[in-house]
Amino acid sequence: MTTKTIVIIGCGGMGLAIARRLGAGRRLCIADSSNEVLSAAQDTLTDDGYMIETFQVDFSDYASVSGFAQAAASQGPIEAVIHTAGLSPSAGSAQKILEVDLLGTANAIEAFLEVAQSGMSMVCIASMAGHMGSGLSSELERHLATAPREQLLDHPALNIDPSDHHGPARAYGLSKRGNILRVQAAAKIWGRVGGRVNSVSPGVISTKTGRQEINDPAGKFIAMSPVGRVGTPQDIVNAVAFLASSQSSFITGNDILVDGGVVSSLKWDSP
Repeated sequence: MTTKTIVIIGCGGMGLAIARRLGAGRRLCIADSSNEVLSAAQDTLTDDGYMIETFQVDFSDYASVSGFAQAAASQGPIEAVIHTAGLSPSAGSAQKILEVDLLGTANAIEAFLEVAQSGMSMVCIASMAGHMGSGLSSELERHLATAPREQLLDHPALNIDPSDHHGPARAYGLSKRGNILRVQAAAKIWGRVGGRVNSVSPGVISTKTGRQEINDPAGKFIAMSPVGRVGTPQDIVNAVAFLASSQSSFITGNDILVDGGVVSSLKWDSP
């Protein structure tokens, strides 16, 4: 029997949680930009009995991402690709966030399309921030969705002044909106090879990165949640596992918002 492959791009807290859920009885191919993070993930997952191979990848470089896709595909049929790599607003400059979160996701969608086959599912982790921006022009949204990847960052709205204190948050919101739109636009061409591509938009989640944001203005969203709690990695894993499975075979080009109802509350609560 051929062992199928699960690809995890980004092995922070979210990536590791997803790897544990999906990786049993599968070959795990895990990519990250940090060798230190990869080494820790390999030790942890190997000790727990998972089959794992790690790859250092520069997410903003298409050749690096494409090389990883080809290497992962050479290991056997890929069942699912889960793209979790990204920087939060507190983790980098506006330019770096655009390169990793926006361009990096576009690179992954295109690189794994090259090796996609019938039944393969890709899930990209976006954010509720991608649902909260208002006033984006239809021209900018079309650019984010369909611009050739090598031209994706070449738009005036993405030229953010490094001295702008709010620049990283703006870059993050634009990137995550771009992730959602890029997935929508990619669904048709993925369907031609029998594959599916979707996204999941987490709210405030209790991971290492998420806990950093709780102490920022984003922390107020917990109080606004109808569910009344912070999200857990398992909340996101459940959504990802569904989209990665055959149970969601009629779902593609879609986004599942897993935010405890925050976006709905922002939209409809009385002032």
